[in-house]
Amino acid sequence: MVKRRTLTQAKVLATANQLIEANGLNGLTIRDLAVALDVRPQSIYNYVDSLSDLLDQVGLQFVQGVSDRLTEKLNDAGKEEKLMVFAQEFRDACKRHVGLAPLLLSMTDSVKSPKTQKALIKLYQDMFRPLQLDDSSRVENTLYRSTLFGFIIQEIGGFFTLSPAELDTRFTQVMQLAIDQENIA
Repeated sequence: MVKRRTLTQAKVLATANQLIEANGLNGLTIRDLAVALDVRPQSIYNYVDSLSDLLDQVGLQFVQGVSDRLTEKLNDAGKEEKLMVFAQEFRDACKRHVGLAPLLLSMTDSVKSPKTQKALIKLYQDMFRPLQLDDSSRVENTLYRSTLFGFIIQEIGGFFTLSPAELDTRFTQVMQLAIDQENIA
């Protein structure tokens, strides 16, 4: 009797996501993914070209999810509100997917994800262009992105000793300071 093929692209990506969340980026291998899916490692290559491609596909799903949530929330918001909503949504997404966040924040040199990075840059540009904030040479734009990424990296890294409620308040205060600089310029 021939074993029925049940492996799908969606199943590969969902399982990869689970393994990343459980073991971190460096804990994911094609072999581990195959074991978790109860298939031979060669079967995984029907859906991905390499580990880097797998991580890119998972990262692209993540960026698309953030983009979809932002699209829903940003329709009628003003410029300052859009900047805060973007920051909050991105932070929330990184907190929900702590294992994947280092890939998105370029915190690891051991794994390359060029498609994910391009998608993330496009997401920023798509959001910032209508707000006239897509000029990367403006120091205020660099301040906003650095504040957002820096806070998330510190939060995920466990550098804060605040309660969750205090941390939420601190995030809003810090991002508001960066947003206020956008409005001054």
